[in-house]
Amino acid sequence: MATYMFNANARFLIVDDSSIARNEIRSVLNKLGFSFIDETSDGRTAIEKIKSAAKSENSYWVVFLDLNMPEMDGLKTLDTIRQTSTIEHTRVVVITTDSSKPTVISAVMKGISGYIVKPFSADDVRKELLKIFNRIEAEL
Repeated sequence: MATYMFNANARFLIVDDSSIARNEIRSVLNKLGFSFIDETSDGRTAIEKIKSAAKSENSYWVVFLDLNMPEMDGLKTLDTIRQTSTIEHTRVVVITTDSSKPTVISAVMKGISGYIVKPFSADDVRKELLKIFNRIEAEL
């Protein structure tokens, strides 16, 4: 991977009810050279953070979203993102233990940017970010 390809100032949001999982993702992002990382443990707060970041014109480059959370699960959070005009184009990478075909298909149909199955490696995260960056670069 060419490290110059990533914007070190990119902002990320990690949404997972497990503090251990959030810390693992944060650690990987830090090792990749990123330092602007927010986190939350639930979908409702995630929606508010994404909206607030978009209003301030300091949007998240990628949102890492767990699917299995209490109250507002990841698929419902993803639905809300896609149905809200100011944040509908938010890039979402699902990180979950659920790799069942129906769940993957459902997430893909909702327009995710990537899908990582737990447990994951730093290389899994790096590869997904590189795929996203390459798609963005190709669109320019």
